[in-house]
Amino acid sequence: MRASKNRQFLACLAIVTAAVLLIAAAAFQVYAQAIQDEALKIQQKFQDAVVAGDGAALTSLMADNAMFVHGNGVMQSKAEFIDAITTGKLGVSQYDLHDSKVVLFEGGVVVTGLVDFGLKPPAGSTNPPRILHFRGSAVWLHSSAGWHLVFDQDTTLAGPPAAPAAPVVHQ
Repeated sequence: MRASKNRQFLACLAIVTAAVLLIAAAAFQVYAQAIQDEALKIQQKFQDAVVAGDGAALTSLMADNAMFVHGNGVMQSKAEFIDAITTGKLGVSQYDLHDSKVVLFEGGVVVTGLVDFGLKPPAGSTNPPRILHFRGSAVWLHSSAGWHLVFDQDTTLAGPPAAPAAPVVHQ
């Protein structure tokens, strides 16, 4: 009789433990999704500030020691990047991220994806904006002061990314 009660107790304990683990896993998934959504929103704020040439917004979104490595290999500090954006040396007409992926790490995220980046033509030109295509990655750190971009790197793609190949169906 005692062995039967012990088995029942152990079975109940196993069920409760499994339930707690499932709830914890579900809670972590919800938390991770919330962080990913928040990271994509802050990335979009950054992109909008770049297109708008909004130096104040860029200053607040970036860490003081932020670094940029552009698709052509040029590296810029925060000050150099903001100067180029606000003075029009780097006139941006479009900054679109798609096929994005967010990777979480302790204290921050990496936002990566395909980027369509439009450069404004020189003043007086009737040419349309030049559209560049990159695979870009941005490293964002989170602290009590909020999210701050610390590193942004883009790799130039030869042209627009190819559409994914259609799945092969075997019959």
